[in-house]
Amino acid sequence: MTNLSFGGEVITAKAAMSLIAMIQHDAKEMAGVYHGMKRSAKFRVNWPDEDIFVESEWRSFVQAVRAMYAEKLSDPKTKPEDARKMYLALLIEKAYAEGQRAQGIEADNRLQLRPGTQQFVGDAFENRKIVETFGSAPNLRARLRSNVAKFARMH
Repeated sequence: MTNLSFGGEVITAKAAMSLIAMIQHDAKEMAGVYHGMKRSAKFRVNWPDEDIFVESEWRSFVQAVRAMYAEKLSDPKTKPEDARKMYLALLIEKAYAEGQRAQGIEADNRLQLRPGTQQFVGDAFENRKIVETFGSAPNLRARLRSNVAKFARMH
C-alpha cells in the first residue's frame, strides 16, 4: 500500500481518500442545507429534488467547507483528533488542486456559496426579481446537470 506524507505526517492512500470523502460529505451536507433555504420559484423548478441538487452541485460548497474547517481549527473546543483530520484533509485537498494545475487541468471555477451570506440564505426580494426577470421555466443548464446527476445515481 502506498504511503503519503502531509504536514510531516505519513498516512496511507486509503486514509487520504477517506479525508477527501469527509470534505465531499460535508460539502454535500451544506448543499442540502442550501437547498432547504428560501429559493426562488425558478430554482425550485430547476431543482425540485434535494438529492439530485446535492449530487450535482456539492462542489459549489467546497470553499465553505474549507472555511468551516479553518474556523474549527482555531476553536480550542475542537477535539484534537477532529482537528488533525480537518488539517490533513485541507492539506490533501490543496495538494490535489495544485497537482491538477501542474498537469494543466483547469481549476473548478464554479460559483462558491457560503453560509451566512444573503446568497446562501436566500432573499424574498431577490427571489421575486429572478422570477420577474427570468420567469420560472426551467433552464437548459440546470436540466442537463440534473440529468447527469440522476444518471450517476443510477450507475
